[in-house]
Amino acid sequence: MATTSVPEPRVSVSDYQKGFLILRIYLKAMAFAFTGGMAATPQLMYDITQKHKLLTEDEYTEIIALSNSLPGIIGVNNGYFTGKRIAGNFGAAMAIAGTVLPAFLSMIIVAILFRQLPESRIMRGAINGIRAVSIAVLAQTGVNIILKNKSARFSRVMIVAALLIPLLTPIGAFYTILFCGACGILYLRFADRSAGSQRKEEA
Repeated sequence: MATTSVPEPRVSVSDYQKGFLILRIYLKAMAFAFTGGMAATPQLMYDITQKHKLLTEDEYTEIIALSNSLPGIIGVNNGYFTGKRIAGNFGAAMAIAGTVLPAFLSMIIVAILFRQLPESRIMRGAINGIRAVSIAVLAQTGVNIILKNKSARFSRVMIVAALLIPLLTPIGAFYTILFCGACGILYLRFADRSAGSQRKEEA
């Protein structure tokens, strides 16, 4: 009697559970990301790396750097790479949904409020306060990344270069990213050659 094999599910049960967990994490964080995806980074970092331990801090820091370097919406880039690494395509879809839904609903609410209260002092005051807090959150994210890489000399040099080049020269962020990426490639090649030379000398 021939037996029929049952096809395995494309997404495992654990991936489904992780995917819905990622959805909740991103919904909570992005609901208060008033200036974009970077404003939610501290909360996402805590939930993903410390509270639920889905990724290590080094892994999530790499995702932050990659999300900011690629074209497109930073929050969506971040959600895609984070969800993909944790729970595959299903996790990526859940993270993107958790990123987009709060922004979509917020735009509808803000549009209604602006139409009803276009000259409201309360509305203007709230926006000014939120803007100030968002700037502080972005600064906190930058400081945390710097402290995370304080022991790596090359990372410190690249952070300073990425900060000073757009401020002191007419070179924009795009070319600064290309420059820092090229420096990183050259640095790794030099480090690999140095390590190879040391191994040969020891042998």
